[in-house]
This record gives sequence, structure tokens and C-alpha cells, in this order.
Amino acid sequence: MNIFDGLYGYEKLMLVCGFVLFVFALAAITVMIVQRRDFKMAMGLIVFAIVLMGFPGIQAVKFSQDTVELDRIRAQPQAPADPAQKQQAQRVLADLERRATGNPQLQAQVSDGYRAIGEVDKAYRLAQSVLREKPSAQVQATLVPVLTAKLNQVQAGVPIAAPVMPAASAGSAVAATPAPTAAGTASAAPPPAAPTGREREIAAIASQLQSTAAPLPAASHAALAKAYVVLGQPQQAQANVEAARRIDPNIKISAAVLHAAKVGSNP
Repeated sequence: MNIFDGLYGYEKLMLVCGFVLFVFALAAITVMIVQRRDFKMAMGLIVFAIVLMGFPGIQAVKFSQDTVELDRIRAQPQAPADPAQKQQAQRVLADLERRATGNPQLQAQVSDGYRAIGEVDKAYRLAQSVLREKPSAQVQATLVPVLTAKLNQVQAGVPIAAPVMPAASAGSAVAATPAPTAAGTASAAPPPAAPTGREREIAAIASQLQSTAAPLPAASHAALAKAYVVLGQPQQAQANVEAARRIDPNIKISAAVLHAAKVGSNP
């Protein structure tokens, strides 16, 4: 970790100036001792230099402690149930977010921290701002749990429609042909419904998740499987089901999703 990590610009300036002043005062004291001169004034400079370095030094230590706490927050298997614990985590994350400007990796970690305490919307907003800057693969990998959580949140409660069964034979197709109208022509099939706002949001998040330059975990593939079923893309759904099971054979995927993906991708 760089000594300047997490410091504001003025804190970096204080640290540099304090160090330079400390070295200068130390050299001056050495010269004065050799020349047997009074060095009380130089001692004052030493004290001032220590004060200049002390404040950013304290902030650097606090930042280091907060990053350790951030790692602990992200490692939690579920959001804290204790309000006091969640409030403490929020304070840590808010402070780190303010100091993460220009540091996409830290911003991504903070975003994942918000996800870990159950603030998925805030996590996703921060993730969006990071992704707009086209970050590195490492940063994108850090954001995968955030995108997965947001995708699960958006598609929670979305019903899985039963897949449309294809006609078994030409005879059944003829039987299913609608009767001619009075004008002697068959009635046209209704056009496909326009995607809803939720479906558009699901499609956008799924696209972001699928296009990350990092291997996806089983949970992400499972979320994508449901997303593609909802979007009417069963082949994509089945591919993600298979990918999830290759990574984790015990991954839990809704039976409705499995059925819709399998039937829809095998007409």
C-alpha cells in the first residue's frame, strides 16, 4: 500500500512539507551543534514539522484500519441484522467512498461493501460510475457480486412463464391453424409484446454481467439463467445453467427456470 493512499490532496501536501521541514530542521540542528550555537529555534521547527506530518499520518492509519474493516464487511455471508453494526459499516464505507476518488479498485471494493450490508441500490450506483470509466479486469471482477445481487434484486418475484411447446407434427400444425375469417384469410398471430421497463433493466444488467472481463461464479450464471428465461432467450439460459453446474454441481436453480431453459432450448 502506498503511503499516500486514501489521503486528500491537502493531506499529501502537509505530509511532504512536514517531511521536508523535518529534514531541514534536523540538518540545521546538526550544524548548530557543531558550531556550538543555540538551536532552540530549530527545535521549534522540528515540533512544527512533526505536527504537519502527524495529522495526515493519523488519517493514513485510520484509512488502513478502514480498509481492513472493509475486507471484513465484504467477507460477511449475509447483511448484518444488528442495526448498530450496520450503521458502523455504513460510516466506514461512506468515509472510504469519499477517499476513493481516482481509485477505481477501492471504489469497486466499497461498492461490494455496500452490497454486503444489503444496500444493493447504492452499491449498483457506485458500480455504474466505475464501469463507465472502462476499468481493468480486476476491477470488473470485484464488481461481479454487485451486478449479480442487483440482477437478483430486479428479477425477484418475476414469474417464469411456461415455455411454448412446439407443434409435434405437420398434422398437428394444420389442426392448430386458425379458421379462416369471413374474408377467407387466416387471422394473423399477435405481435410479440414490447419489453417492459423491468425487462429492459434486466437485459441491461445481464449484458453488463455477461460482458465482464472476468470468469463468473456459479451464482452469477444462475442469475443469468433466470434473466434469459425472463427475456425469452432459453438457449442463453440453458448455457448459463450448464456453466453454473460445471462450476458448482450443487448450485440451487429454480425448477421453473430449469424447465423453461431446457424445453425452450430443445424444440
